[in-house]
Amino acid sequence: MGRERRVLLVGAACVSLAIAAPLLAQQSPSDDPALIALADAQRRAAQATEWLRSEDPLRVAWGAWLARQDRQTALVPLLLGKVEEYQPTGLSSFQTGESDRHDALLMVLDALIGLGAPVPPAQARKLYPEFAAQSLILLVRSHDDAQAELFDIFQIARANWDWLAAGNVLFKTRPPGFAALLLGRFTQHLLVSVYDPGQGGGFGGGGSECGFSLRAPKAGWPPVGLYLLTQFPGRITWLPATFLVDGETPVSYWRAEPGNYDNPPDVPGYCDEGNRDRYRAQYLNKLMEFLTRTRLDPYPQVRIEWKDADRYRQQLMAAVEEQRAAFLRAAQALTPDEAGRLRPRLEMVIRDERADPSVALPAVLGNDADVAVRTELTRPLY
Repeated sequence: MGRERRVLLVGAACVSLAIAAPLLAQQSPSDDPALIALADAQRRAAQATEWLRSEDPLRVAWGAWLARQDRQTALVPLLLGKVEEYQPTGLSSFQTGESDRHDALLMVLDALIGLGAPVPPAQARKLYPEFAAQSLILLVRSHDDAQAELFDIFQIARANWDWLAAGNVLFKTRPPGFAALLLGRFTQHLLVSVYDPGQGGGFGGGGSECGFSLRAPKAGWPPVGLYLLTQFPGRITWLPATFLVDGETPVSYWRAEPGNYDNPPDVPGYCDEGNRDRYRAQYLNKLMEFLTRTRLDPYPQVRIEWKDADRYRQQLMAAVEEQRAAFLRAAQALTPDEAGRLRPRLEMVIRDERADPSVALPAVLGNDADVAVRTELTRPLY
């Protein structure tokens, strides 16, 4: 029986192998989905590595795109190398004639931001003239001390969303000179309405939308993420915003892939960007919260009921002196040296809303060097 049992077992094993052989052939390594996916990822990583070592902007762009798509953090050193090599001119790519080189770095920065990779503050700062939003995102999220770079940008930023992003970080650390810079460029815009007894005056304003360029895509190039900072994250309703930095006025950013490489510049005025003097007042009032009892109002409005010239002069001068006093109280938060170098910056528009303007309003401030009487309020200083 023992011999017969062994014969039966050997026969069964042969049958099992005969049945399994086709199945094993079907599951060869070349057909294993896990192995195929791994091999494909390795091939893509090798291709991205080769392209990122290239001097051809198109290949660099595709290499950075692969790194971002595949979350290839091992390629971060090569991406950082491209940032280090890049020397901004401060001009647009169309002015320099090097649009491909500029656009390749756009894709590199998109990859670095998408991978959450830290960039040395000095390298991130040098990019600001050509890549304002990307530079600020990298600086705000820097693991290193980027205070000096952000303070530098805070002094030159044109668009308010860029200025606010730097300012919100600096407000937390409050470096020397920060408060003086705010107050030194702060303007008090006084609007005076003169009206008949029993009447009043009113004021209004408006705004506009902004977004990304709708120019045609760049043929043959990968879709790149373009960035735009904003303090109005709900303004583009179809595009979710990503939070960047908190503050009295928080700042977020949008990322879009419109297909083109029209990177939004640091330019004010092409859409409603808020009001910088209002933002300065927010910072200053918070800084002075525990030092003085004053609050700065960048756009005070005064209504004067017309009775006679003397009363008009009295009320107008009282309004001016009130603004001067508020400025001087704010200066108490500065060092004596800083305060001594600053003077109030006050402009005023007087609207004569009387039914009968035949009796002209008397001139009051003609010789006052600190007060500019205008027909329209000016934009805040940058």
